[in-house]
Amino acid sequence: MPITPILHELLLDLLALLWPTECVGCGAADRECCASCLRALRAARPGHPPQLGTPCFARAEYAGVMRAVLVALKHGGRVRFARELGAQLSVPLHAARAQCGAARPPVIVPAPSRPASVRRRGFRHVELLVAAALRAQRRRGSPMPTVLRALRTTRGRRGQVGLGPAERARNAGLLGLRRTARAALRGREVILVDDVLTTGATVLAARDTLTAAGARVVAIVVLCVAERAPPPGN
Repeated sequence: MPITPILHELLLDLLALLWPTECVGCGAADRECCASCLRALRAARPGHPPQLGTPCFARAEYAGVMRAVLVALKHGGRVRFARELGAQLSVPLHAARAQCGAARPPVIVPAPSRPASVRRRGFRHVELLVAAALRAQRRRGSPMPTVLRALRTTRGRRGQVGLGPAERARNAGLLGLRRTARAALRGREVILVDDVLTTGATVLAARDTLTAAGARVVAIVVLCVAERAPPPGN
């Protein structure tokens, strides 16, 4: 039986009494994400990805409440935010699937996480978001595609945060294909999904890896697009 909004609020009030918390967006007491910030998240400005040579779909800018909630999920372990972020990711994912037009649903391939990050967090955050997005689409009657963990990071890869464009490109190239994925990818259309797009280095390296395996990457979907710093001297 679904929880009514009133009962949901009562449960949140009880949890706030037992485990005091504050909004990740504005710091207000008693809610992990208050009603005002939740509205701001759902009304976030659209993201505008760069031209990557493959159609790219994004839900929002990596800023404000959207950024705060995603950071809380990735680095704060707030997995409860996956449902709301997944609902937001379902918007560009639906647009990408609609433009494919293939009789056979494309394979969804999430961007990989480094093993050290998975151990630290206890989950693969992009896969968590994809699962939540597909649940949101299923509630709207969309057929469920195959989700394939096809990519892996290779030794020496670091997190991309704090790296310059050249370092990002080198680091992003440290991707490989899981041996068990090659047969499942050959001849298939693929939608590649990531959480944040900055320079595009990661998704381009992933696209090239999937293409080399015989897949055709028909779309790239991201939750957020980060503002790219202007070149020095501008």
